[in-house]
Amino acid sequence: MYNRRSALLTNNMAMLLYGVSAVLIGPTLPGIVADLEISLGAAGLIGSMQNAGGFAGALIMLLIAERMSRPKTVIVSFGLLAAALVWIGVSATYVLLLIAFAASGLFIRVLDVMLNAYTGELAGADSGRRLSALHTFFGVGAFGGPLLAAAAMRAGANWSSVYLVTGAGYVLILLGFAAVMRSYFDTRSYEDDPGSTHGGTDHSTANAEASRKLASPNGIIVGLGVLLFFYAIHQIGVISWLPYFLQNQRGTGADFASVGLSMYWVGIIAGRIVASLLADRVGSARMLCVGLFLAAVAAGFGVFVPHGVHAVLLFAVAGVAGGATIPLAYSVGYGAAPGNVGRITAILAVIMLAGRVIGPWLIGVTADTTNLIAGMSIPAVVLAAAGALAGWIYLRDIRRTKRL
Repeated sequence: MYNRRSALLTNNMAMLLYGVSAVLIGPTLPGIVADLEISLGAAGLIGSMQNAGGFAGALIMLLIAERMSRPKTVIVSFGLLAAALVWIGVSATYVLLLIAFAASGLFIRVLDVMLNAYTGELAGADSGRRLSALHTFFGVGAFGGPLLAAAAMRAGANWSSVYLVTGAGYVLILLGFAAVMRSYFDTRSYEDDPGSTHGGTDHSTANAEASRKLASPNGIIVGLGVLLFFYAIHQIGVISWLPYFLQNQRGTGADFASVGLSMYWVGIIAGRIVASLLADRVGSARMLCVGLFLAAVAAGFGVFVPHGVHAVLLFAVAGVAGGATIPLAYSVGYGAAPGNVGRITAILAVIMLAGRVIGPWLIGVTADTTNLIAGMSIPAVVLAAAGALAGWIYLRDIRRTKRL
């Protein structure tokens, strides 16, 4: 019989490992800049290329997500991500590094879309809690990633070794668990599992209804996509540039800068835990609105306070307040157009990835043309815009709910 709980746990573990790899660019960027002797704009382009690959991956998933086996695609994309990390580690030139990061971004996004879609499909009406839990595991991995990278480099490893070891470790994990993954590939219907929230649902009817809803423009879905576009600029900007900002504007050491990024992820983890406990009672749309405005205020103050410790604490607060933005946005989207979670996930991911492509480059270019303070102000400004949009979505969601 299909084991729903085991599938959810496997998704969570895959998301944790994905989180480790997703934030390596932050602590390794100073070493990349020094070794390759590139400008800040060129350094920002590395993150943008990774997310350009992710954008391509999301577009592919938009076309084929509903025709692919979610668990099988998760396993394949995880293996390809491992190979891409090894490729980054052996890239000897800037051009090869850009291509390798683009490849890693493509496989990351395929993995991300399918993990979210599969979890949303398994969770059903419980998606707010389950998706927040899924992204909490991502946060745990993202918290540990900078600490592990900093420890490795302190022990004498360079930035390329960090990627090599991570990629090789993922290959070993995949091979080690291959023998126990058979149940994860079980494609029988969820009605076979008594723990599933899908029992008794006519899926053909639900999918047809979802297709009718998505055939015409859906204001909430579009609004959520733009919100995630703004939030993506903020999050990828902090991930890519916070360690560099702390070292070069606040005079901190490399170790403290990596700890600072991890503290941001501690905040995100805490925010997602809170969302997993309260989303069903408070409402995902309401939590989005309040959290984004609070995060914008904290991130804004975090840029201008003169001391590194205060900056880290404020960015951690921003992490708490806005940390659950992505899973909450997905949950609102699944509620607005249920039954077709793969397509909804891909739509939102495509728009969000546009922000991830632009964010690192925009901050780097702004820093080159003005100063790093101006560049690091961009994440706070876009959070405020996302908060305003979340308020509009909250009002739309209230009206939609009343009509049901």
